[in-house]
Amino acid sequence: MSTIKFAAPAIAAEGAVFPGAGAPDVAIEQRLGAPLPLGLRFVDADGRAVRLGDYFDRDADGRGVAVVLVLGYYRCPRLCQTVAQGAIEVLAESGVPPARYRVVAVSIDPEETAADASAARARDLAWADLAYTRAAASGTQASGRDGVAQPRIDALVGPAASVSELAAAAGFGVQRVDDTADAASPATFAHAAGFLVVTPEGRVSRYFLGVRHDPAALRGALDAADDDVVGGLVDRLVLLCAHLDPSLGRHSAAVMLVLRIVGVCLMLALAGWIWRHRRTPAVRPR
Repeated sequence: MSTIKFAAPAIAAEGAVFPGAGAPDVAIEQRLGAPLPLGLRFVDADGRAVRLGDYFDRDADGRGVAVVLVLGYYRCPRLCQTVAQGAIEVLAESGVPPARYRVVAVSIDPEETAADASAARARDLAWADLAYTRAAASGTQASGRDGVAQPRIDALVGPAASVSELAAAAGFGVQRVDDTADAASPATFAHAAGFLVVTPEGRVSRYFLGVRHDPAALRGALDAADDDVVGGLVDRLVLLCAHLDPSLGRHSAAVMLVLRIVGVCLMLALAGWIWRHRRTPAVRPR
């Protein structure tokens, strides 16, 4: 099992989303090949008791069905909905038939209910209708007499023990971060933005971090997962859900500071390259 751990930069910045607090200490560990605890108990959007393993199966031809696992929470005021929509869009654009995978969203907030899951599932299905119809119009997805095929989308909630165990197995660090300015407001959670591709046997195969992804990369990851193959490590800047300020429509000062540092480093590297090549003689034509 291969692992790599990304830690969010602990930057305290004035004007952050959560006043008086620095960046949440959240890390993501890519636990490639790790088995998920399929016996964990959850509740689906219809209020039925289910096991995580109920969503890992094979199609009518006996071929494994990969699972796109999305961890977040349904009442999230920031990135979670964007992450779910990004996953649905790239699945539609990948050209992989929806019968070969299913989307399973799991809330990291143990206080959320089946009603919350039902509302989120309806929202995601409506988004999938738009995304897959658009993909069919562009020729990316096939359509037949019965209309455009859509993926199976499920939304689960569960007790704190199940949520914690699943997040730990998947390598997703989660931290509850409450806004002390309003003690009556719903709980808010800091976590990395992205989703996992899991093999039909329940092993972590690939991580997709962020909110926008390459359809070809996802297509390859789904093909590998179908065959129970574990993919490679993903080296990308981790985007934290807790640092998008919805009131401003932009990221908080902590994330903006990181982006500015990256920009300055790129400028310095470019300046260094120009300095090293400033006296390179031009080649004159003969």
